[in-house]
Amino acid sequence: MVIQTLNEVTCDALTGLRDWKTFFMDVERKIAGGIRAHVIFIQLLQLKRVNRKYGVQVGDGLLEEMGEYLKNLEEGYIAYRTNNSRFMLLGPECPKEKADELLGRIRQRFEDVWLVETDGERHEVLAKAYFIHFFLEPKETENDLLEKINHAASVFRLRERKGILFFNEELNADMLHNRYVMEEVRYAVENKTFQIYYQPIYDCGQGGFVSAESLIRLFGRDGTFLSPGEFIPMAEENGLIDSISWIVLEKVCRFLGEHPQLPLKNISINMTGQQILDPTFIGRIEGNLDQYGVDGSRLRIEITERTITEDYAEVRKVMAYLAGKGIQFYLDDFGTGYSNLASMLSLPFEAIKFDQSLINMMNGTDKGLRTISLLADIMHENDYYIVAEGVETAEQMKLAKERSLDRIQGYYYAKPMPGEDLVSFLEAD
Repeated sequence: MVIQTLNEVTCDALTGLRDWKTFFMDVERKIAGGIRAHVIFIQLLQLKRVNRKYGVQVGDGLLEEMGEYLKNLEEGYIAYRTNNSRFMLLGPECPKEKADELLGRIRQRFEDVWLVETDGERHEVLAKAYFIHFFLEPKETENDLLEKINHAASVFRLRERKGILFFNEELNADMLHNRYVMEEVRYAVENKTFQIYYQPIYDCGQGGFVSAESLIRLFGRDGTFLSPGEFIPMAEENGLIDSISWIVLEKVCRFLGEHPQLPLKNISINMTGQQILDPTFIGRIEGNLDQYGVDGSRLRIEITERTITEDYAEVRKVMAYLAGKGIQFYLDDFGTGYSNLASMLSLPFEAIKFDQSLINMMNGTDKGLRTISLLADIMHENDYYIVAEGVETAEQMKLAKERSLDRIQGYYYAKPMPGEDLVSFLEAD
């Protein structure tokens, strides 16, 4: 609800401060006038907790107190309430030292209690916040402003939302790099230019390579290598990870179809919980296998513990159907979450992949070795075989074999490689 005034300024009904629409109208005026401005972003972190503890009436009173404080804070600054728990301040250009001093005062005030009176009762309320500030340049646009706010907020999430963040040149360079990465990801999704690398997996019993995991790689149009550890989380945040996984499925099936004599039993692909639960999932899997003439037994699907918990009954149903078609499943990254062993052991997994963090336990104490041995016994008793991930040294390889871990994946035996290199590698093995 807003109050419309004659000069087209719209205000928040609770605090009387200008709202999000008016904030951008005022920003447009600054940009049009070529005026450099100081922007302050204040995000409350505990408003829901305040509402639960004291009631919504006290929460509203808290917002009113904060609005009154910000409105009268500093000459030349206009205060805005731009959403339920966010305030903005727009002020004139000033030296960086003055901007820092002002933010220091605001932070100190927000760390103190707020006195809120409702129905004759007085409450002392604490409400934490984080603060972002920067200078808006005349050449910048509203989109630039939003991008700065969103990027700074994501940085705060990584820092557990503590303190004050000034949007400096380093942060700006980081934002521009992220923009570049996302542009390359979107281009690669649209044009299917992702590359697939394959990491062979060694079977300790057979003494050779019997399978491989497909791993996605991305090179920018300028040739720059973009790490999956960087672009995958960004793709997830921007809703592109499923599109990427479908591209991987198609490329792997095509590779298998083009190399029917490849001396591997199968190749695995990673799938998300959202994909497993997609009504089109089974049809997509079968459609790609049919299109490239690949038997289902040559494909493996890796899912994580988190996938199982999203909808256990439906995941079980999908796994059972595809297992009947020869398409088996691996439980990926075992050891990184909190497994419900009873649920996990009732699902038709072919293999359990021990995460590198578990494998590293073998380098430590006898307790770590006993833990790995115990887990291996449990898996073998339930007819799963084990893939040890991230094996990089001869000592890790030796310990994995001594603990009866069935297969080994890691740099000790082979690094991920393009498809044609995999063919040559296996021919030379």
